[in-house]
Amino acid sequence: MAGLTRRETDGSRKVIERFAPMGGRVLGYLTLAIGVLILVDIVVEWRTWSGLSTAGIVVAVCALVWLSLCRPAVVAFERELVLRNILSDIHIPWHLVESVNVAPVLTLPVGDRIYRSSAIGVTGADRRAMRKSRRDAVEAAMAGRPAGGDSPGQPDASNLSGLSPANYAIRRLEMLADKYADASRGTTEVERQWRWPEFAVVGAGIVLAVVAKLAS
Repeated sequence: MAGLTRRETDGSRKVIERFAPMGGRVLGYLTLAIGVLILVDIVVEWRTWSGLSTAGIVVAVCALVWLSLCRPAVVAFERELVLRNILSDIHIPWHLVESVNVAPVLTLPVGDRIYRSSAIGVTGADRRAMRKSRRDAVEAAMAGRPAGGDSPGQPDASNLSGLSPANYAIRRLEMLADKYADASRGTTEVERQWRWPEFAVVGAGIVLAVVAKLAS
């Protein structure tokens, strides 16, 4: 589970645990590194209107890569669960978390609304675990034994070792919701914060590219 979660601090708020897909983040950071190299090359070798137009496009693309591949995460604080999605951050007080499911991505029903995050989803390991669970259930039925196992959305393990990534995340979030529900009752509503800084960078990059193209 080392690649799935990590503990850290975020300003004055203590981060209990972070869930984020490692594969997408690695690809995202590699893409950003390539973007930075392109920008450096433009500054050094291509100081023209065409180069400026290309730089604007690179900046906009890098901002979109950051939003879609690097930012998405599910972050557990002591008073709330934060879904860092592509377009917005959703702050959910723990006592409002009614259930946790992954089908095929993290799904949290809160009242009459459903909130989702692609940072936690069914992986190949989860699919293998589901296939094994089905095989075990068939073998148990044929042998007259009670069926066991776990599947995403229905973890039945009392400890977290050996669980597939989605089941680990489900079980861990359920435990945190139970533990911190009382501490979160000072906040009674879900809050959404749009990612305006990133939107501004994307817009500025596009405007720069268009203006430089027209001036060239």
